Amino acid sequence: MVGKTAPIRPNDRERMETIRFHCGCLACLLMGHLDRHTTIEHVTQTGRRVGGKEQHQNTIGLCGWHHFGHVDPGVLTDTMRPAFGPSLMDGRHVFEEHFGDEVDVLIPAQNYILELFAENPWPEYNLPRDVARKTRTRWIELKHET
Repeated sequence: MVGKTAPIRPNDRERMETIRFHCGCLACLLMGHLDRHTTIEHVTQTGRRVGGKEQHQNTIGLCGWHHFGHVDPGVLTDTMRPAFGPSLMDGRHVFEEHFGDEVDVLIPAQNYILELFAENPWPEYNLPRDVARKTRTRWIELKHET
């Protein structure tokens, strides 16, 4: 990435902490795996973070597999991919072909989970099944809209 990184404001930090501790990995949730430890992915287009000064609001939660291609201990890559879907390390095109465009599908899906959390917060690493179901339904709708 080229350019200056925008400062992280309190509302940015709150968003990222909520994603990490309450929402989990978005891609895993979409594949039916809940509450996996999560890192923050700043969504990019053409090598630059989306959103300029609002770049920290254009983030999604991804686990080590989906973000960096790190396999779980004792598991092979060939086992992870069918169960969890592709990693960004498989290539952005492959990842987005499976999960949808990061800007048009995944950010809105992440924002949807955050809206549900704001309405009715849940404990850390305890995402409710009805939230997962609603999010997967919204994700499918978003994929069909694009």
